[in-house]
Amino acid sequence: MKKPKFEKNCAAGLTLVEVLVSLGISVVAVTGIVMGYLFATGSAQRSSLYLAAGARALERVEQIRSAKWDTSSWPTIDQLQASNFPASVVTLCLPTANAPAVYGTNFTQISQISSNPPVKLVRVDCVWNRGTQLITNTIQTCRTPDQ
Repeated sequence: MKKPKFEKNCAAGLTLVEVLVSLGISVVAVTGIVMGYLFATGSAQRSSLYLAAGARALERVEQIRSAKWDTSSWPTIDQLQASNFPASVVTLCLPTANAPAVYGTNFTQISQISSNPPVKLVRVDCVWNRGTQLITNTIQTCRTPDQ
């Protein structure tokens, strides 16, 4: 059997430069994947807090919608007063192993828009803290008697 002939300058393997370039490309790729993962988890957490604050504000709006306001009875019943809905602290996010609970405060404003026909503006603000900034989720609606 004949042995294969190799050229004198042919070398089997990689040079140090090739290894370093491939290592650099790998580091850049892995760093991009990790940063993308961190960005995605942070965005998901922020989105869940925004949605939770909106849901808590909507919960207060539903409480206000269930208040009795009847202008056709004698005496007139009007439970739709801001004093009946004081500011309340609500939980937006339950604590996990790495993060504490997140709380928000619901503030309610009720104002008369029109007396004939009777219409009131209801505004609920859910104010919560994200790091160093305060964020407000607001829901507004109009309400008429017995609606």
